[in-house]
Amino acid sequence: MSDDALEAELRRAVELFDPVPSELLQVAVEAYTLRALDAELAELVFDSLSGPARVRGDRAPRMLTFQGAELTVDLEVTVTADGGRVVGQLMPPGPAEVEVLGHRPATLATDELGRFVHDVPAGPFSLRCHLAGATVVTEWITV
Repeated sequence: MSDDALEAELRRAVELFDPVPSELLQVAVEAYTLRALDAELAELVFDSLSGPARVRGDRAPRMLTFQGAELTVDLEVTVTADGGRVVGQLMPPGPAEVEVLGHRPATLATDELGRFVHDVPAGPFSLRCHLAGATVVTEWITV
């Protein structure tokens, strides 16, 4: 049996006995199709999980800061029983639109100070933020 035939046979076996979960496949498709060429990928400049792990593993919120050329996104992610709660603020402050990408896509409006709150399901999500002509996208965050 050639290598190509063996690989094809193994692929069929995996598809039959261990298929990719439909939710994971949907998130992967959305991650690819919802990417925006006109949006800047914001750089993760702070993550509270990047420090040493706490010994007792307290459930403190995860703090994240993403920096774009014209827009900064500050997030606090708290794990809840059914997913997580995201509290965020855009800088410079002002009314903006925030798209939540992931299992349950949503579009949010910030207040005049650039603040927003949203409950996300367990799993990966990303944010696309539009403020005064600037658009940034965060990397995927898992709750």
